Amino acid sequence: MAIGLKGGAGSSAHTSPQRIDKGNFYGILVMQISVFSFSTNDMFNKLVGDGMSTGQMLFIRGICATIFVLILSAFLRQLRYLHQSLDPILLLRGLCETLSAMGCLVALKYMPLANVYAVLQAIPLATTAAAALFLGETVGPRRWIAVIVGFIGVLAIVRPGLDSFNVFSLFAVAAVIFAATRDLVTRQIQPGISLWIVTLTTMVVSTIGGGILALIQYWVAGDQGWLPPTSLNVFYLAIAALFLTLGQYYVSIAMQNGEVSVVSSFRYVSMPIALIYGYLIWGDIPDLLTWFGILLILGSGIYTIFRERKVARLKKLEQQDLAKAI
Repeated sequence: MAIGLKGGAGSSAHTSPQRIDKGNFYGILVMQISVFSFSTNDMFNKLVGDGMSTGQMLFIRGICATIFVLILSAFLRQLRYLHQSLDPILLLRGLCETLSAMGCLVALKYMPLANVYAVLQAIPLATTAAAALFLGETVGPRRWIAVIVGFIGVLAIVRPGLDSFNVFSLFAVAAVIFAATRDLVTRQIQPGISLWIVTLTTMVVSTIGGGILALIQYWVAGDQGWLPPTSLNVFYLAIAALFLTLGQYYVSIAMQNGEVSVVSSFRYVSMPIALIYGYLIWGDIPDLLTWFGILLILGSGIYTIFRERKVARLKKLEQQDLAKAI
């Protein structure tokens, strides 16, 4: 969950304190810790998948993660901003994150880890397209081509209409759509709101959403909708929640250090991590068409990020030239 918000200038009860930018190298290093944490969280989620319903997983993991975030928030003296959690934008963001997590957990349960992660790599591309369509942001022809190429890569992995089509891959696609919506909502959050209150609100909403889903699954499927959780599965979910919290903590730091376009490009390291986990734990080896889709998504995503960086630099130079002329 990339928040990417800057703190406000003040440190009163209404704004979070400003932080010092430590540069690209520090941001990249911290991003690697975040990426590893998120990938490990999903690995443990997949280990639990066969023993619990999606609602159970989201609910139990949410309780553990909320506790961890509360502890960190208290340690970092962020609970003074707790009133900010009532912001409707934060609640909407939490809802989008919850729906994205539901889609992701279902996909992880029935698909190889690497395949799910390959589809999820399209989130930045979907965000770029949505920002152009709904927020009026300018996206040039080259970036549109990159977005289209990336979505072709998603189709190569999902394979609608082919014998190898896995219906549960649509849940991964739904996770991408809701995650892109989450990112657009995140852009509307006021800069003075604490990053940790954003994270805490998201965790609480996700926990409530998981509880509601668990009740619905129990009502529909009876005992199959709420399987008695084993101590091992609860332990795995607690570890997943810990890594999820660490991922949230470190990504919030990473996105505040260095250039966003540079630091964000190192998210794609999650793909080889997922491939390694998938091979070592489940013996998964992607087929040729999946490899083709992975390469298209990664290539188009990295190109889009560096293209945005180049455009941003050109705009900065133009502004500097204009300032000099004035």
